[in-house]
Amino acid sequence: MKTLFIILALVTLSFTGFSNEAYQKAMSHSIEQLYQAKSIAEYVEVANQFERISNNEKTEWLPLYYASFAYIMISFQEPENAKKDTYLDQAQKYLDQAMVIEPNESELYLLQGFLYPSRMNINPMNRGIVYIGKMTASLDKALELNPDNPRIYYLRATMTFHTPEAYGGGAAKALPLYQMADEKFRIFKPKTELSPNWGKEINEAELKKLQEAQKQ
Repeated sequence: MKTLFIILALVTLSFTGFSNEAYQKAMSHSIEQLYQAKSIAEYVEVANQFERISNNEKTEWLPLYYASFAYIMISFQEPENAKKDTYLDQAQKYLDQAMVIEPNESELYLLQGFLYPSRMNINPMNRGIVYIGKMTASLDKALELNPDNPRIYYLRATMTFHTPEAYGGGAAKALPLYQMADEKFRIFKPKTELSPNWGKEINEAELKKLQEAQKQ
């Protein structure tokens, strides 16, 4: 009987290991496709892949995170505002589900802070008042949970850069935030191979443009 229990335990561990290996492989493949996607169709396809992974791994928040991220990226490519909102509704759905699984994850609040300005860009005049405060609150929470998350500083820099100087924004105010983000990116190490690790290249590009503009 003792031998039977040992065999069953080993079999269970074996299946768990294979399951984890399959999850890692599927996620790595889909994340690579996500970062290479260029068209709406490609983003939708990879979002569907993450949803399928999530259906099999119901306690994992990362598949839902990346599915949400994909739909946010779609909103920047979609020319029709009505469709943008539909895509962002889908992004919010996945993000809400991820929040239920991991309610204290900095990356999820950061992604929420990325989603709100996507809504705002559809109609800045009417939506700015509604979403700017929500974005700030989300990024504040992300910062509270992880002060070393470089994407927080990048998003704040971008928000500041695109805010008129009369309202406390502009290039001069954004520059130190891009510099802070750059410093954070240089020492940032994702928790795992699957953890979010985007933003470094675009932050470097924006920082370089502002530094070159200062020299002129």
